[in-house]
Amino acid sequence: MSKNVNSTQFRTVDVDAYDEDNYEDDARDTGDSGAAEVTERANQVRGLLNQLKTKEALKIALKNPPVGNKDASVKEQNYETVVSVLKSFKAADIDAAVADLDMVEIDILMKYLYKGFTCSPDKAASLLQWHEKVVAKGGLGSIVRVMVDRKGI
Repeated sequence: MSKNVNSTQFRTVDVDAYDEDNYEDDARDTGDSGAAEVTERANQVRGLLNQLKTKEALKIALKNPPVGNKDASVKEQNYETVVSVLKSFKAADIDAAVADLDMVEIDILMKYLYKGFTCSPDKAASLLQWHEKVVAKGGLGSIVRVMVDRKGI
């Protein structure tokens, strides 16, 4: 039996702060700066694709996605940029491109692939080629991380 049963020390923790109904994601609100950044990135990627530098374009397209931005048009613009880069690769070059990506970029690419499966089923055949290569490098952990991530792209 405890020595001090009248202690109220345990009541100092605010349990209501941990209630699921009060939970808010720690999403950042990038506002207009996010739109400008995505537009600038799209222009930079387009320039690299015109120079046939597809690997560099892929890395830039995957850098700093607008995860916390609440504007759906900004997220859609960045998604279209990533898909345009993916479509510019030849099937033989996909392995080398995926091999150059680190694990964070692999996870971001996997998020865009699943968004593509959801939003653009007509592009699913080309995205499946990428999915196969990304799973080969990132493993099943990459799929699990994407599925449980609350922050959508």
